[in-house]
Amino acid sequence: MTKHNNLEQAFSLLESMKVPERQRNQMCCLVLLAMADLMPGTKWSYAQNNWKRIHDIISFVDEHYGVKYAENSRETIRKQAMHHFRNAAFIEDNGMATNSPNYRYRLTDEMLALVRSYGKRQWNSNRKAFLELHQGLMDLYDTKRKFTKTWKKNPPVNPERLPHPHGACIPYASLFFC
Repeated sequence: MTKHNNLEQAFSLLESMKVPERQRNQMCCLVLLAMADLMPGTKWSYAQNNWKRIHDIISFVDEHYGVKYAENSRETIRKQAMHHFRNAAFIEDNGMATNSPNYRYRLTDEMLALVRSYGKRQWNSNRKAFLELHQGLMDLYDTKRKFTKTWKKNPPVNPERLPHPHGACIPYASLFFC
């Protein structure tokens, strides 16, 4: 198994998990490999579930895959990979404040089991079970997009019927603050 093969397989795994095209890039694939502690030549069945900081991921990717990310790209990695992976239930965090030096991520138990089964007979059944339990990221974003379009077309209250001049804001504000 080569570095290139690992990346291709990580890309294929993300694609089969209904990850949007924007999150199926080299950075996200390398983050997945780093989160699973999969060095080049390591089988997927040996994936690990250790807590990692963004700095640890950057170091792992540089050391094992030869791709250098600057330390100031931590926020980019967090926004482009970690945030979406957490939404898809691929990873979890330890609940610390994001700016804490002790803030860490790891694969969820379900994702670890799924990653370990990649390339094996039980992969498809595990993948289907995961997707049934956790909504695919593309489906999640598609649902949000449809809700936003519906919201704009059909607001919940007709603002013109409210007596107060600022009454138009009230129904919308109550949805966000109540």
